[in-house]
Amino acid sequence: MGKNRKNRSYLNKLVNKFSRLKAKSDSPNNKNSKTDLRAKPIFSDTSRFKKNEQALQRSRQEFIGLFKNSPEALAYTDMDGIVLEVNKRFEELFGYELEDMRGKHIEKVLTNWRTQILGSDRVFTDLELIAKKKNNKLIHVSVSVTLNQVNEQTTGKIFLLNDVTNRKANEAVNNVLYNISRAANSDISLTQLYPVIREELSTIINTTNFSIALFDEEKNKLYFSYYVDEAGERDKDFLVSKYSISDSIFSYIFKTGDSLLLNYNKYKRMIAQGNFISYDVITNKQIWLGVPLKIENKIIGSMILQSYTDPNLYSKKDIKLMEFVSQQIATAIERKQAEEKLKFLSLYDCLTRLPNRVLFYDRMKQEIAYAKRERKNFSVMFLDLDNFKEVNDKFGHDIGDQVLQGVAKRFSKLLRKTDTICRLGGDEFIILLPRLRQPRENTVDVALK
Repeated sequence: MGKNRKNRSYLNKLVNKFSRLKAKSDSPNNKNSKTDLRAKPIFSDTSRFKKNEQALQRSRQEFIGLFKNSPEALAYTDMDGIVLEVNKRFEELFGYELEDMRGKHIEKVLTNWRTQILGSDRVFTDLELIAKKKNNKLIHVSVSVTLNQVNEQTTGKIFLLNDVTNRKANEAVNNVLYNISRAANSDISLTQLYPVIREELSTIINTTNFSIALFDEEKNKLYFSYYVDEAGERDKDFLVSKYSISDSIFSYIFKTGDSLLLNYNKYKRMIAQGNFISYDVITNKQIWLGVPLKIENKIIGSMILQSYTDPNLYSKKDIKLMEFVSQQIATAIERKQAEEKLKFLSLYDCLTRLPNRVLFYDRMKQEIAYAKRERKNFSVMFLDLDNFKEVNDKFGHDIGDQVLQGVAKRFSKLLRKTDTICRLGGDEFIILLPRLRQPRENTVDVALK
């Protein structure tokens, strides 16, 4: 805001100076008038004329100095927007020299449709538009327009243009981080969070081919948590399996904590050096951009962007951008992981990963209500393991835990998806068999398995 006020102050000063300059040049002392027959001292008139000329010249030089040396880009146009003058900063910003712009409409650089309203006799302050440079690069500019008035006559417009591209880029990044953080704090799952991350990132960088690999501390390996690729769904299982191994580029980024921007030559060189193995058929049109997902000094995984067709799609500037946003992404992912872990522990047995009694009783309550409403049958089975205490005593609790895990897996394979098996505690289990047509026979069949 301080800079904007300074810009407006400078613009007003420039306009006032120009107005005074025009007023002096239009004054009676500077115009041909009727002959005054009254006798006047010739020397006095000549002296006064020279002083006026000198003052006029000083004002002209001051105006030119203010205009030419302004740190902001300035353009002076007629009332129709035809450029009459631009300053050095304007030339630097847009790449056009004065002769390129003189006689051209200001819309040569201000291409946004909103420039139509600039054709009116209105004053604008800090109007944000899209401008196009000589090299066709688009930039964001803040535009202030002041009308130049002399003797109550509007003679032209002065445009002050300030490049706000970096500010807009920072705003876009902050908006992405805010939206990701908001999503992480909502009730969506981690699986639902990944597409949100990709969609938000797509507003600031190309995410056509986007991958996230996370480290599983229990299994001590990386696994693919999210993957979107031009290769298509038919290759998804193969892509996930090949990149999840320990010698992939994802693993290299995770282990070293280094960000990578790899073109074809650098990628081949790192493969030759044994840094990682490639399972792709690579071409000189490909590029990879990868960053670690880091929270302070802890790395939880890696994230990679890739292009198969444009080797110039990503730059070193994009590394800095992705390193910055990856911290927020890592925090969001870890938050969701913690939430889901707590939710899992509240509803499942951590040893066997079967539903616990809380989840079981909830499902049984629902089944009782359904059975009453629809007049359906269900069955509940209790069971335990014979001589399980002797296994623990003889072989230890670690072996006993493995037995329980094996039993849980076997039960899960034998039962229907609609059935629920719960570990009550120790070696005791309970099974809910819902919606049975022949309760007795169906229950016996399950027991015999």
